[in-house]
Amino acid sequence: MAELAANALWIATVFAWLDLAMLRYHVVAMAAGQCLTAFFAVWTVHHDTENDAYPARTQRGRLMNFVSYHMFLHVEHHLFPQVPTCHLPRLARRLDAALPDLPVAMVV
Repeated sequence: MAELAANALWIATVFAWLDLAMLRYHVVAMAAGQCLTAFFAVWTVHHDTENDAYPARTQRGRLMNFVSYHMFLHVEHHLFPQVPTCHLPRLARRLDAALPDLPVAMVV
C-alpha cells in the first residue's frame, strides 16, 4: 500500500505542482510501456501454442535474447522456473544438446 501511495503521490506531484515537461513525458511514456507489458511478456511467448509440446515459445538468437534480457527463453522458464533468467541461455544450450529433436515453437 505504501508503494502504491508513493506512486500516486509522485504522479500527482508531476502533473499538479511541477512544471517540468520532461517529467510529464517520462510518466506518460512509462504508463504506455506498462500497458504494453502484457503483449510482450505474455502474448508473444504463449500465442498459438495450444497444440505444441509446451505452452510457450522460445528464441535462440543471441541478439534478440540480449535485447529482451533473455525473457524470450520462455520454454526453458516453464520447464525450470527455479533457474534465474541470467542462466537461461546456458540451460537452452544444455536442452538443445540433450534433446536436439524436441519440437519447440520460436518467438520470432
